Amino acid sequence: MVPTSSIAVMIGGIVFIFVLVIGLMLFYKIRYRTKISTFLIGAATFILFALVLEQIMHVIVLKTPIGETIQNNVWLLALYGGLAAGIFEETGRLLAMKFLLKKDHDKPHTALMYGTGHGGIEAILLGALGMAGNLVYSFMINAGQEQMLLSQVPAEQQEALQTAFTQLKEFSPAMFAAAPVERLSAVTLHIALSVLVWTAVVKKKPSLFFLAILLHTAVDALAVILKDRVSIPVLELIVMAFSVMTVFIAFAVWKRYLKSVQGDIPETEETPA
Repeated sequence: MVPTSSIAVMIGGIVFIFVLVIGLMLFYKIRYRTKISTFLIGAATFILFALVLEQIMHVIVLKTPIGETIQNNVWLLALYGGLAAGIFEETGRLLAMKFLLKKDHDKPHTALMYGTGHGGIEAILLGALGMAGNLVYSFMINAGQEQMLLSQVPAEQQEALQTAFTQLKEFSPAMFAAAPVERLSAVTLHIALSVLVWTAVVKKKPSLFFLAILLHTAVDALAVILKDRVSIPVLELIVMAFSVMTVFIAFAVWKRYLKSVQGDIPETEETPA
């Protein structure tokens, strides 16, 4: 049986993610009159560059002998995965801001709405929907349908599914709280990176674009390296600390380049808790 407390945490996590994303979107819309279309552009850019183009590259690269070498070395895997995410997502961010949001270059808060869309759709697709799947499995396990579920998958996949079921039943409720915390860190990071890339575009500071790639690469690589070396709560704290550090960098960039255009970033936008 999956404990009721674990199910409650999963439900709470799903609600938290949707409230976070929709709340930020409405806040930027109402407070700064940014456009909902900017949110949608951010979301679409993430889907195209991270979930389509980047994944196509992985399919090509990881099936080669070089790909096998990468997958068998955690350091190479961390560097490869981090660079891929950094280059694809920040390039997508750059192109969207340069061409699709060109008319709003005099409105710096557009960067915050874009970052909410980019990080928000990632939170929904990878966080909320993932927890929703676990929630469905949990209800079915508690209804006595575990063996029925196992019988419907190929034999080679049954062991992995059984492991997932065991984790659902044995993990403490606190472990399920890691997903919404991770998504909070990711949304925070994406908003901060959006400020850096926005400044790179509108102020013609390409060094900030490369800084965004570097920071994105670093946090993703760090997560891969530490995944099996520290506990999940410790890993999430480290990633959150990195995200907050990136916010401070973005805030300094905002004050230097964008403050004179349309005011300062309110404190609530630094860490969208």
